[in-house]
Amino acid sequence: MHELLKKILARLGLLSFTILLVYGITGLSVTMLPAPEARPRRQAAAEIVDFRVPPNLTDKQVADRVWEALKLPLTNPAPEWSLRRDAANNLTIGFYTPNGPARVTVLEREGRLRLVRERAPWPAFLNNLHAGTLRDLPVDWRMRAWVAYNEFAIFALILMSLSGVYLWLSSRPRHLLARLSFVAGTGSFLALYWLSR
Repeated sequence: MHELLKKILARLGLLSFTILLVYGITGLSVTMLPAPEARPRRQAAAEIVDFRVPPNLTDKQVADRVWEALKLPLTNPAPEWSLRRDAANNLTIGFYTPNGPARVTVLEREGRLRLVRERAPWPAFLNNLHAGTLRDLPVDWRMRAWVAYNEFAIFALILMSLSGVYLWLSSRPRHLLARLSFVAGTGSFLALYWLSR
Protein backbone atom coordinates (compact mmCIF):
# COMPACT_ATOMS: atom_id res chain seq x y z
CA MET A 1 0.00 0.00 0.00
CA HIS A 2 2.86 2.38 0.88
CA GLU A 3 4.59 1.95 -2.45
CA LEU A 4 1.39 2.41 -4.45
CA LEU A 5 0.50 5.54 -2.47
CA LYS A 6 4.00 6.95 -2.99
CA LYS A 7 3.72 6.38 -6.75
CA ILE A 8 0.31 8.06 -6.86
CA LEU A 9 1.64 11.01 -4.84
CA ALA A 10 4.65 11.35 -7.14
CA ARG A 11 2.44 11.38 -10.26
CA LEU A 12 0.00 13.87 -8.71
CA GLY A 13 2.89 16.09 -7.68
CA LEU A 14 4.41 16.02 -11.17
CA LEU A 15 1.06 16.67 -12.88
CA SER A 16 0.21 19.63 -10.64
CA PHE A 17 3.76 20.95 -10.07
CA THR A 18 3.53 23.93 -12.45
CA ILE A 19 0.16 25.20 -11.29
CA LEU A 20 1.16 24.84 -7.63
CA LEU A 21 4.34 26.77 -8.47
CA VAL A 22 2.11 29.47 -10.03
CA TYR A 23 0.08 29.57 -6.78
CA GLY A 24 3.25 30.21 -4.79
CA ILE A 25 4.71 32.78 -7.19
CA THR A 26 1.47 34.73 -7.47
CA GLY A 27 0.97 34.69 -3.72
CA LEU A 28 4.41 36.18 -3.17
CA SER A 29 4.28 38.65 -6.06
CA VAL A 30 0.80 39.97 -5.22
CA THR A 31 1.89 40.40 -1.60
CA MET A 32 4.76 42.64 -2.76
CA LEU A 33 2.62 44.77 -5.10
CA PRO A 34 1.64 48.23 -3.89
CA ALA A 35 -2.00 48.87 -3.04
CA PRO A 36 -4.22 49.17 -6.16
CA GLU A 37 -4.63 52.94 -5.72
CA ALA A 38 -0.83 53.39 -5.43
CA ARG A 39 0.00 51.48 -8.63
CA PRO A 40 0.93 53.54 -11.68
CA ARG A 41 -1.93 53.61 -14.16
CA ARG A 42 -1.09 52.93 -17.76
CA GLN A 43 -3.00 55.12 -20.16
CA ALA A 44 -4.94 52.68 -22.29
CA ALA A 45 -5.89 53.68 -25.81
CA ALA A 46 -9.57 53.67 -26.68
CA GLU A 47 -10.84 51.77 -29.70
CA ILE A 48 -13.99 52.93 -31.46
CA VAL A 49 -16.26 50.28 -33.01
CA ASP A 50 -19.46 50.82 -34.99
CA PHE A 51 -22.48 49.38 -33.17
CA ARG A 52 -26.18 50.10 -33.51
CA VAL A 53 -28.42 49.40 -30.50
CA PRO A 54 -31.70 47.80 -31.51
CA PRO A 55 -34.72 49.50 -29.93
CA ASN A 56 -36.51 48.30 -26.77
CA LEU A 57 -33.68 46.27 -25.27
CA THR A 58 -32.80 46.19 -21.58
CA ASP A 59 -29.29 47.18 -20.50
CA LYS A 60 -28.45 43.50 -19.97
CA GLN A 61 -29.66 42.59 -23.47
CA VAL A 62 -27.54 45.41 -24.94
CA ALA A 63 -24.52 44.19 -22.94
CA ASP A 64 -25.03 40.66 -24.27
CA ARG A 65 -25.19 41.98 -27.85
CA VAL A 66 -21.98 43.98 -27.23
CA TRP A 67 -20.25 40.85 -25.92
CA GLU A 68 -21.34 38.88 -29.00
CA ALA A 69 -20.20 41.67 -31.34
CA LEU A 70 -16.77 42.29 -29.75
CA LYS A 71 -15.86 38.65 -29.05
CA LEU A 72 -13.39 39.72 -26.36
CA PRO A 73 -11.07 36.77 -25.66
CA LEU A 74 -11.28 35.01 -22.27
CA THR A 75 -14.47 36.84 -21.23
CA ASN A 76 -17.97 35.81 -20.28
CA PRO A 77 -21.09 37.88 -20.89
CA ALA A 78 -21.13 40.86 -18.52
CA PRO A 79 -23.04 40.27 -15.28
CA GLU A 80 -25.80 42.70 -14.23
CA TRP A 81 -23.64 44.25 -11.51
CA SER A 82 -21.05 45.41 -14.08
CA LEU A 83 -23.55 47.60 -15.95
CA ARG A 84 -23.77 51.32 -15.18
CA ARG A 85 -25.04 54.52 -16.71
CA ASP A 86 -22.59 57.42 -16.80
CA ALA A 87 -23.37 61.13 -16.37
CA ALA A 88 -24.37 61.37 -20.06
CA ASN A 89 -26.69 58.33 -19.63
CA ASN A 90 -24.41 56.13 -21.76
CA LEU A 91 -24.34 52.47 -20.79
CA THR A 92 -20.92 51.39 -19.50
CA ILE A 93 -20.07 47.69 -19.32
CA GLY A 94 -17.21 46.05 -17.47
CA PHE A 95 -15.84 42.79 -18.85
CA TYR A 96 -13.49 40.72 -16.72
CA THR A 97 -10.51 39.03 -18.35
CA PRO A 98 -7.34 37.63 -16.75
CA ASN A 99 -5.39 39.88 -19.13
CA GLY A 100 -6.97 42.90 -17.46
CA PRO A 101 -10.39 44.56 -17.44
CA ALA A 102 -12.11 45.83 -20.56
CA ARG A 103 -14.55 48.72 -20.27
CA VAL A 104 -17.06 49.43 -23.01
CA THR A 105 -19.15 52.57 -23.28
CA VAL A 106 -22.17 52.30 -25.57
CA LEU A 107 -22.51 55.62 -27.39
CA GLU A 108 -26.08 55.04 -28.57
CA ARG A 109 -26.62 58.40 -30.26
CA GLU A 110 -23.39 58.03 -32.24
CA GLY A 111 -23.96 54.36 -33.11
CA ARG A 112 -20.58 53.38 -31.71
CA LEU A 113 -18.78 51.66 -28.85
CA ARG A 114 -15.73 52.98 -27.04
CA LEU A 115 -13.57 50.06 -25.85
CA VAL A 116 -10.75 50.57 -23.36
CA ARG A 117 -8.60 47.60 -22.33
CA GLU A 118 -6.17 47.68 -19.41
CA ARG A 119 -3.33 45.19 -19.72
CA ALA A 120 -2.63 43.39 -16.44
CA PRO A 121 1.04 42.98 -15.46
CA TRP A 122 2.18 39.34 -15.47
CA PRO A 123 1.83 38.80 -11.68
CA ALA A 124 -1.76 40.03 -11.82
CA PHE A 125 -2.39 37.92 -14.94
CA LEU A 126 -1.15 34.76 -13.18
CA ASN A 127 -3.11 35.69 -10.05
CA ASN A 128 -6.28 36.11 -12.12
CA LEU A 129 -5.74 32.74 -13.82
CA HIS A 130 -5.09 30.81 -10.63
CA ALA A 131 -8.22 32.24 -8.98
CA GLY A 132 -10.56 30.78 -11.60
CA THR A 133 -12.78 27.85 -10.66
CA LEU A 134 -15.56 25.89 -12.34
CA ARG A 135 -18.04 27.97 -10.33
CA ASP A 136 -17.23 30.84 -12.72
CA LEU A 137 -18.64 28.82 -15.67
CA PRO A 138 -16.22 30.21 -18.28
CA VAL A 139 -17.39 30.32 -21.88
CA ASP A 140 -13.97 30.53 -23.57
CA TRP A 141 -12.38 27.08 -23.99
CA ARG A 142 -8.98 28.38 -22.80
CA MET A 143 -10.47 29.56 -19.50
CA ARG A 144 -12.32 26.24 -19.12
CA ALA A 145 -8.97 24.46 -19.56
CA TRP A 146 -7.34 26.72 -16.94
CA VAL A 147 -10.10 26.24 -14.38
CA ALA A 148 -10.10 22.47 -14.96
CA TYR A 149 -6.34 22.48 -14.30
CA ASN A 150 -6.87 24.63 -11.19
CA GLU A 151 -9.55 22.29 -9.87
CA PHE A 152 -7.33 19.26 -10.53
CA ALA A 153 -4.45 20.91 -8.66
CA ILE A 154 -6.68 21.79 -5.69
CA PHE A 155 -7.87 18.18 -5.35
CA ALA A 156 -4.33 16.87 -5.92
CA LEU A 157 -3.02 19.14 -3.16
CA ILE A 158 -5.74 17.93 -0.76
CA LEU A 159 -5.01 14.30 -1.62
CA MET A 160 -1.24 14.81 -1.29
CA SER A 161 -1.68 16.46 2.11
CA LEU A 162 -3.97 13.75 3.49
CA SER A 163 -1.94 10.85 2.12
CA GLY A 164 1.27 12.51 3.33
CA VAL A 165 -0.12 12.54 6.87
CA TYR A 166 -1.17 8.90 6.46
CA LEU A 167 2.31 7.90 5.22
CA TRP A 168 3.93 9.71 8.13
CA LEU A 169 1.62 8.14 10.72
CA SER A 170 2.07 4.67 9.26
CA SER A 171 5.86 4.87 9.01
CA ARG A 172 7.47 7.30 11.48
CA PRO A 173 4.92 8.53 14.01
CA ARG A 174 7.58 8.78 16.71
CA HIS A 175 9.90 11.09 14.77
CA LEU A 176 10.01 14.17 17.08
CA LEU A 177 10.62 16.85 14.43
CA ALA A 178 7.73 15.53 12.31
CA ARG A 179 5.39 15.52 15.32
CA LEU A 180 6.40 19.07 16.25
CA SER A 181 5.88 20.24 12.66
CA PHE A 182 2.45 18.62 12.50
CA VAL A 183 1.39 20.12 15.84
CA ALA A 184 2.78 23.58 14.93
CA GLY A 185 1.05 23.62 11.51
CA THR A 186 -2.28 22.34 12.80
CA GLY A 187 -2.13 24.57 15.89
CA SER A 188 -1.36 27.67 13.79
CA PHE A 189 -4.29 26.94 11.51
CA LEU A 190 -6.69 26.38 14.39
CA ALA A 191 -5.51 29.51 16.24
CA LEU A 192 -5.86 31.69 13.13
CA TYR A 193 -9.25 30.16 12.38
CA TRP A 194 -10.46 30.81 15.91
CA LEU A 195 -9.11 34.40 15.88
CA SER A 196 -10.70 35.11 12.48
CA ARG A 197 -14.21 33.78 13.16
